[in-house]
Order: sequence, then structure tokens, then C-alpha cells
Amino acid sequence: MSEQSLDCAIKKMVTLFYENVDFNLAPQQAMRPGGIKLTKEVLKIAEVQPGWKVLDIACGTGTTLIVLVRDFKCHAYGLDLSAKILEKAKARLYEQHYRHLTELLRADSEFMPIRQGFFDTVICECSLSLFPNKGKALSEMVDAVKNGGKVIITDVTIKDQAAKEAGGAAAWCMCVAGAETLEGYIKLMENAGLKIVYYKDVSEVYDWKTTDPELRATLQGKIGYAVIIGVKP
Repeated sequence: MSEQSLDCAIKKMVTLFYENVDFNLAPQQAMRPGGIKLTKEVLKIAEVQPGWKVLDIACGTGTTLIVLVRDFKCHAYGLDLSAKILEKAKARLYEQHYRHLTELLRADSEFMPIRQGFFDTVICECSLSLFPNKGKALSEMVDAVKNGGKVIITDVTIKDQAAKEAGGAAAWCMCVAGAETLEGYIKLMENAGLKIVYYKDVSEVYDWKTTDPELRATLQGKIGYAVIIGVKP
């Protein structure tokens, strides 16, 4: 199988997985470590301001979009590869009366049909690890923000390479097989043209006590979570 075919297969597998996940979450929950609490903290650290145009990459059902318009008074844009998931986001945004404050776009994060320099900030939470070509995706994010704009990444990190082999194909859907070390993410972001202005290991967001015992035995201590913010010079 060619590298391109493998990338397409991974994207299809991950998309199908998330299309079939039960997204029946409470308003203050999110399908990622740290949840909405971490999202708000990161947006504050990045000094996101009212009126900013912010793009959420792999926006899912719109959790971060709601935070952006409700709590930060931003113009929020969501991009996702799945039309089915975007329909769920649209319904949720209508239900909470925020649909008119958001724009939704179906697109591949590695090939974004977005005007260069349009956004003040791009955020990608627990999703860069799902992208086969992270360098290409980051280059697209950098192109999307204006000079002085910010790219915010939060994601699973690898602390023991053995974790990447655990779980087989399913490990891709769990953001593990495609994850990098914290240093690896920083290098990828710098190679894409960003100046790193903030990074922090926030592995404490994992609640291992409530995790499935088998999964805990496989991954605890072998994966972490991190926040990284880069600025486009």
C-alpha cells in the first residue's frame, strides 16, 4: 500500500469511528482530556480577544465553537472532515441558539480551502495526533492565520514508544498511534514556521482512576497530554 493510500485509509477509519461514537455528553463535557475547562484555560493563556476570527480544526459536534462564541465573544468557524458530524454540530448550535454566530466547513485539514491570513487564531484539540501528515496540516494552519496570529495545539503525547504499538489500528482512533512526544510536536510546529511562545505538560488532566482497568494498565505512564501555542512571525 502506498503512503498516500495508507493516509486515506487512516482518515476513513478515524472518521467512521467518530461518526459512530455516542456524543450524548453533558453541556460541560467534551470528548478529550481536560474537557471544556482546559479549553477555556488555553484560550485565556493565548489571550484570545472578543471579535477575533477563530478556526476550530476537527471541530466535532461544536463544543469549542460554543465556548468561543459564548465565553469569548469570537467569530467561530468549525472545520471537520465528516459531513455527518457537522450535521450534529449544526443541530447542537441551533439548539443552543449559536448557529448564526458560527460557520461550518467540511474539509480535510491537510487541504483547507481557506483564504490565507484570514484568522486571528487556529485551535486544534486532541486531533493533530489523528492526522497522518501532521506537517502538511500544520502548514495549512499557519497559512490560515495572519502575521502575529496564533496556532493552539492540545494533544496526547507519547512518553513511552511502546504505547504506540498497543491496541493496533484502534490506537489511531484513541489519538495514541499517531501521537508525538512534546518535543516532537514543538519541532513540527517550528518546522511549519511558528515561534513557540508557550508549552506545558498537563498530563494531570487524565483521570486514570475512572479509566477501564485494562486500558489503564496499558497506557498509564506511557502517554501524557500537552498544550503548545505558536505565533506566526
